[in-house]
Amino acid sequence: MAWLWMCLLACGVAALGSLAFLLRFAVRLKHEGRSHRPQKSDVGVVLGAYTDGYEPSHPLVARLRAAIALYRQGYIRAIIVSGGQGENETVSEARSMKRFLVMNGIPSDAVHEERMSTNTWENLYHSSAIMRDRGYRTAVIITSDYHLPRALAVARMMGMEATGCGAASTKGEFRAAVREVFAHIEYMLRGRQAPFWKA
Repeated sequence: MAWLWMCLLACGVAALGSLAFLLRFAVRLKHEGRSHRPQKSDVGVVLGAYTDGYEPSHPLVARLRAAIALYRQGYIRAIIVSGGQGENETVSEARSMKRFLVMNGIPSDAVHEERMSTNTWENLYHSSAIMRDRGYRTAVIITSDYHLPRALAVARMMGMEATGCGAASTKGEFRAAVREVFAHIEYMLRGRQAPFWKA
């Protein structure tokens, strides 16, 4: 029986160690995301998140408000809203985002919709195509702080000339930040990005 207790103890220690690693990594992602400073660019690219009909989720509202602030302060002269329609969504994220921006004073013709993407890589791939079509060379990628390091790493691999703006996340989003750790590792393993600390 002693060996069984030793095995259980070892498993418990390993589990606690893994949890501590995830929590530290998530905090590091948030800190890294908030440390980025946007530079004046042609366009802002807002990456999508869940929307309940035309009611954007709290993380998405934070991203959109960051885009509005950048537009009003003259950092960007146009905005690309990027996000398709998920299985549990009744409208595309891009359409919901554009409606929110226009209702908050952004001119409709300054907002371009990208409705095809379902993940970060597709967000940036399809948004970069819009940039080429519209003659935009530089971008500010706007997303949640914990998501920004991966988004910028993917953008660099695609050759996008981009800086970032990390919208501040809340304590309620910490589970999403922990999930982002797994997404970050998955993207590295697939070769879609360099680790953010090396990018």
